[in-house]
Amino acid sequence: MTQLTRRGFIVGSVALAASFRSNLLLAGGEPDIVDVKGTSHAAMVDAALKELGGIGKFVKKGDYVVLKPNASFANPPDWATTTHPQTVVAVARQCLKAGAKQVLVVEFPVNKGKKPLDRCGLTGALKAVPGVEVELLGGKQDFREVKIKNAFTLKTVEVSKAVLSADVLISIPNAKHHGNTDVSLGMKNAMGLIFDRRVFHTGHNIHKALADLTRVIQPNLTILDATRALLTKGPRGPGDTVKLGRIVAGRNVVSVDAYGVTLARFGNKTMKPTDVAHILQAGRAGLGQIDIDKFKVRKVEV
Repeated sequence: MTQLTRRGFIVGSVALAASFRSNLLLAGGEPDIVDVKGTSHAAMVDAALKELGGIGKFVKKGDYVVLKPNASFANPPDWATTTHPQTVVAVARQCLKAGAKQVLVVEFPVNKGKKPLDRCGLTGALKAVPGVEVELLGGKQDFREVKIKNAFTLKTVEVSKAVLSADVLISIPNAKHHGNTDVSLGMKNAMGLIFDRRVFHTGHNIHKALADLTRVIQPNLTILDATRALLTKGPRGPGDTVKLGRIVAGRNVVSVDAYGVTLARFGNKTMKPTDVAHILQAGRAGLGQIDIDKFKVRKVEV
């Protein structure tokens, strides 16, 4: 792989609440996965970051940080088709607290224009966080072509220039069902950072293409919003939802997705990571550990 940015983001073949209860399931060292249960988005995000060593492990003073939530559909927050706005706000505040020079929320909505961000509550919520900007991707001028080494099927992809120039990329997907890929979590969230999504459905095996996209877009940190989850009729909804009250975080997006699959009965079925083809492909490509039995998982309640 080739490092193209100043720190941490790779392009290639790319105050916790005072009282909480922490349970280290597998002892020793920094956890691979932090699974936080609670009701306050801010407290859960803060707890997850603390267990991973603090926001300073990811964001340094003067960094240019890109946040990628799922804000693609013009639906209300309770449909669970988009990342909860208060989860995004909590992450943004942590980045600013760490001294980030710029925090940019980037999205390429399926429903074009500002309406998705307005309807899902993100526009209103971000007004409470001065200094955070929003970039809605659009024409080809917003993207740059990147070649993918060792690809299964996707040889090149046009990626957001904002992401390619960032010091830090934090993916903030929501947990939901997807009719074509079983789930839409962190790996799938990266499709909102590329120019041509249709080719994934028409020109490639989508699962192999998603694994290839993960070779290119590797977030420094993935924070999966599972405060509520869409169980059916994803990704657009409306469908059945459940309030899980969970935030799951980790450095490796593939591992976060592998763990995320087990949080709920997406598509009304119980699945293992190997039951989701794009997670299986990514594991086979060596892009992340998908054997949950080998994870160091830290569970926290706030």
